[in-house]
Amino acid sequence: MNVILRKTGNSTVIIIPHQIKETFGAEIREEIEFVILGNNVIIRKAEPKFNFDKELEKAMNQYDELLKELVDK
Repeated sequence: MNVILRKTGNSTVIIIPHQIKETFGAEIREEIEFVILGNNVIIRKAEPKFNFDKELEKAMNQYDELLKELVDK
């Protein structure tokens, strides 16, 4: 399957066909990575990065009542 490189502003854009996107299970706005192996490029879903703010918010929500009880003591 071939695609054409396009220019958008100062960037070069590759349009990933729907079938390819579905094959590796990528969603819109999800990060993907390009891995270079010799003369080949592999496109795959990026490993999730640890998001400190998101994890902190999740923990705060999970332990909200307990934290409030500790403050009151």
